[in-house]
Amino acid sequence: MNYKVEIISPRQLICGEGPVWDSQKELLYWTESVGDELYCYDRRSGKTGLYHKGITAASLAPHRNGGLVVSGRNGFSVLSATKTITSYTNMAGDIPVCHLNDIIADPLGGVFGGQEAFAEDREYQPGYVFRLDVNGEASVVADDMHLSNGMGFSPDRSSFYLIDTIPGKLFRFDYNAATGSISNRQVLVRFDRQQGLPDGMTVDQEGFLWVALFFGGKILRLDPDGRVEREIAVPCKQPTSLAFGGKDLNELYITSAGLEWKTPYAPDGHDYGAAKGGGLYRIKTDFVGKEEFPAAV
Repeated sequence: MNYKVEIISPRQLICGEGPVWDSQKELLYWTESVGDELYCYDRRSGKTGLYHKGITAASLAPHRNGGLVVSGRNGFSVLSATKTITSYTNMAGDIPVCHLNDIIADPLGGVFGGQEAFAEDREYQPGYVFRLDVNGEASVVADDMHLSNGMGFSPDRSSFYLIDTIPGKLFRFDYNAATGSISNRQVLVRFDRQQGLPDGMTVDQEGFLWVALFFGGKILRLDPDGRVEREIAVPCKQPTSLAFGGKDLNELYITSAGLEWKTPYAPDGHDYGAAKGGGLYRIKTDFVGKEEFPAAV
């Protein structure tokens, strides 16, 4: 099936990321992940604009108090609804909580966040996935991560999903909804580099996983066993992340990146001259997303 792809914000960001939907206010927030700006789309008025400047945010998660949890170089922070910033512990034991990429709040109000350890121009040590508890303490919950990216939960809250972009893997963990712990890490999908690099993701009400393929110019919908159910082309080569929104949660909002990254991790023969991205897109789908859990840290 062909879907109409709308441009909601033509603003060309270097690396748009972290879309998160606020159902009560009908607002979509997203970030310029290599800058210090957060943006907002008001669905009721149709207007987009700068929401906040002065905080570096790789990703966002909703907070129970109406604000946003922010991830970045210095770990976890909360931007309140009144624009005050609270930073949290920057250590998990003796491990620094830093260089965070994608984050997600869990059913208990804690927040998972994974590191971007990958560096193309030097040797590096793989990084970690942390969980920030509601008491403000951080712990390591997974290791051996290169570029931790999209995360999600199954509708029954039994599974936690996590993408590691550089090796092209989507992992499934068992999630304990009573304690917030994850275990039994398994590779659900190994992506072919020719498809593009798996980046952000979200999960719909049926438990299907939606994955943005950076360099691939498309969105995949995968069934809970990791099989491709459909793919949707987008008018840019570098979609980065996605979130369901709209009054009925059937609108898929897609961020993208306008940066130029020439790398052997791109598909062979990749057309670097094609439209890269940078804008915010919307697709009205036949599917319904899930409300993201609010953080309570």
